[in-house]
Amino acid sequence: MNAEHQRALAAAEHLLGIPLQHGRALSNDERRNLVLRAFTPSRSIIIKVTRDRSYRPRVAEAFESGLVKEWLATAFLARHAPGNAPAFLGGDAELGLIVLEDLGGSLGSLVAPLLGESAEAAEHALAAYARAVGQLHGDTLHCIDRYDDFLRRDFPAAIRRPFDPEAWRTSVDKVAALLGDAPPVDAIEAIAQRLSDPGPWLGLAHRDGCPDNVLLSNRRAHLIDYEFAAPGHVLLDATYWRLGFPTCWCAGRLPDRVVAAMDRAYRDALPIDVEDEDFRQEMAMLLFARMFASQAWLLERALREDATWGISTNRPRLLRHLDAAIAGAEDVAILAGLRATAIRWREDLGRRWPSVQPLALYPAFR
Repeated sequence: MNAEHQRALAAAEHLLGIPLQHGRALSNDERRNLVLRAFTPSRSIIIKVTRDRSYRPRVAEAFESGLVKEWLATAFLARHAPGNAPAFLGGDAELGLIVLEDLGGSLGSLVAPLLGESAEAAEHALAAYARAVGQLHGDTLHCIDRYDDFLRRDFPAAIRRPFDPEAWRTSVDKVAALLGDAPPVDAIEAIAQRLSDPGPWLGLAHRDGCPDNVLLSNRRAHLIDYEFAAPGHVLLDATYWRLGFPTCWCAGRLPDRVVAAMDRAYRDALPIDVEDEDFRQEMAMLLFARMFASQAWLLERALREDATWGISTNRPRLLRHLDAAIAGAEDVAILAGLRATAIRWREDLGRRWPSVQPLALYPAFR
């Protein structure tokens, strides 16, 4: 056990007031956080400490810290919607340390069934995942004032800034400049309005629902790693299975029938009854929102080279994101012009990248 581990263990012991036995590190030295498994006399726990040198808990920008976001999400969920995240057991804001329930070192993640050989096992796991996302959203709709109570209590100087439409327009403009065709202003403003004011879709969004952030046990899925979680339009999370998990190393495509089944499982877990047409329109807007975020993040480099990330390269990912947004907006009148622009972008990239194959199906569905 090195000095960094010893300091974290001692701080957690002081915080909890009980002796701890070190287990093992769950993160390597290059990760943005130190993550340890430790043992109390009765159970195991997870200790997470930020390594971010810019971490400052008593400034307005504190909310930008991943550790602060995870602290707030897990503390809020433990009080108001237990079962949606590992329980928050305590934290030391000055040290940038939190202690969480350990869901169990024996649990596998969603990665294994997706990369396995059984379509049936993968479908069951994906349905459980969609239900877990729906449960998180359903339990946190209309609860954002309570979330902000935790922010004011634990990080009183921090400011949770709302959605920034100017930053959104900058991302859109960047993509348009790279691809050479400006999208319709009315559609971009309609999406910006939905992101600014999600209405009934305002809740706690996880924002990094990757397969390795989903643990499986007894046909249930458990979401972990809430470092990007924040209040916002919850359908940002529900776009993930259509896009091929855009923030994850293990990106892959799902069959349409599996996507449809996940949509049903997700909607069944929500406490609101939404008409199919309304759901499709809302989903189409959020698919474009997520698509633009991915293109602004990856496109510039992808135009120069097709870098490998995990089990795929980036060009197939970006084409998949465009394909999903185009398909989602097929019958949404307000997005007809934006869809036409996206089709032109897709055709142009297809000509630029003639040898790029579609994002591969996950092995379980090949």
